[in-house]
Amino acid sequence: LPLRTWSKDQEYLFYYEAQISSLSLGPDEWFWTEYFLVETYFGSEGRISTYFEDCDPGDGFDPPLGGIGRMNIPRYDPREYWLMKVERRVLQVTKEYAALVDTFDARMENYEKNIANVFEDDPYITHTRVLANVISTIQLFSGYIYIASTLDAWKTFRSTQISYFTTFGKPEWQIRIDRIIQDMSELERLRNMLLNKQERFECKLRNYIAFPLLFTTALFSMQFMQPPLPWLVFFGVLTGTTISNYIVAPYINPLREWMDRQLQKAWTGWHGAN
Repeated sequence: LPLRTWSKDQEYLFYYEAQISSLSLGPDEWFWTEYFLVETYFGSEGRISTYFEDCDPGDGFDPPLGGIGRMNIPRYDPREYWLMKVERRVLQVTKEYAALVDTFDARMENYEKNIANVFEDDPYITHTRVLANVISTIQLFSGYIYIASTLDAWKTFRSTQISYFTTFGKPEWQIRIDRIIQDMSELERLRNMLLNKQERFECKLRNYIAFPLLFTTALFSMQFMQPPLPWLVFFGVLTGTTISNYIVAPYINPLREWMDRQLQKAWTGWHGAN
């Protein structure tokens, strides 16, 4: 997670994505099979036997329901079972995103306070790079890969297929649907908060990037700067300023590496001669 240096805890935090898939398949509502696939990235699939060590056959928690239903109390209606899965997993996703976004937001708040009065970046464009990384992470969280895809999937389902659970569904199903809607509203709030931060940081980033142009414009607005060919000199100074920033800024830069090697050779030769 970015902005560790500007956080209060100074901890290295990492985020991972794990996916699950579920499919209910059968000829009717009385004879069907549930296929449940989990992400194998974390390696826990090798310890699957531990989940059933102290359980009688057919007992224990139902994995697709995420620990809220037991296998000895089966749900025979596939629509009810599917709705329970969605409710549980949406709650899980919302809680995990809330923890992630709130932690990231706290770091962004601290960083924003630190650069509130910093109107010019340093020669290594530290803040330019930090802001670019933060904006990229915001786009990852709020974009179509994460939160936006979940919200869009729910909106599509709600506008096209929700009638399968409302028109002929049980009255108690509406309570589950309302909980899902509430969690989706929370995801929308988190996404809007990220987008607001993105807009503010993009404005700050534009100011840092535009500094060479602003510097050159301010220089040529002074009375004593009246060169014979003002536009030629203007673009010459602007180009020189931009190239200078490019040379000194990146940590890995071919031109800068070449200059460092030449300086190292010169220093070695001078030191050997003395």
